[in-house]
Amino acid sequence: FLGSGKTTLLKRVLSEAHGQKIAVIENEFGEENIDNDILVADTQEQIIQMSNGCVCCTIREDLRSTLADLAAKKRKGELDFDRVVIETTGLADPGPVAQTFFMDDEIAESYLLDSILTLVDAKHAESQLDTRQEARRQVGFADRIFISKSELVAEDEVNALVHRLKHMNPRAPQQKVHFGEV
Repeated sequence: FLGSGKTTLLKRVLSEAHGQKIAVIENEFGEENIDNDILVADTQEQIIQMSNGCVCCTIREDLRSTLADLAAKKRKGELDFDRVVIETTGLADPGPVAQTFFMDDEIAESYLLDSILTLVDAKHAESQLDTRQEARRQVGFADRIFISKSELVAEDEVNALVHRLKHMNPRAPQQKVHFGEV
């Protein structure tokens, strides 16, 4: 959800030496952009090459057309990537995003939805989960839940949050994270 550390986690993943070339699709309504120091060139293009061989683009039309465009460029040899990471806005409902990978034949032939990761801000989770349906949906759809900012609240509050999240989504493993270290 908003402010949980999605961009911090993404920056961490992009700067690690994992040997993967990652295409990142950022929703242009994100709260914070990827730092320009890891970009090779900041241009007006929809797709930007990153210094570690990754590529970054912004959703300008819709996710389906962005994914189709990336797949076409990969087939033509214009882009090289091993996986795609989609960083949605913190207000996103993951259902329609996930549905894109199953409902469209062209996308289903080019991509496999591996997992939905959800970051939960331990400091603000209680009120967000109480008042925002999007936050509850993000937890419900998650294949894996990362709890950020746990150092900012008492241990019993973190334990209560872990219990609540487990009740909301019993199949998703949970892990506390500190500044995107996963």
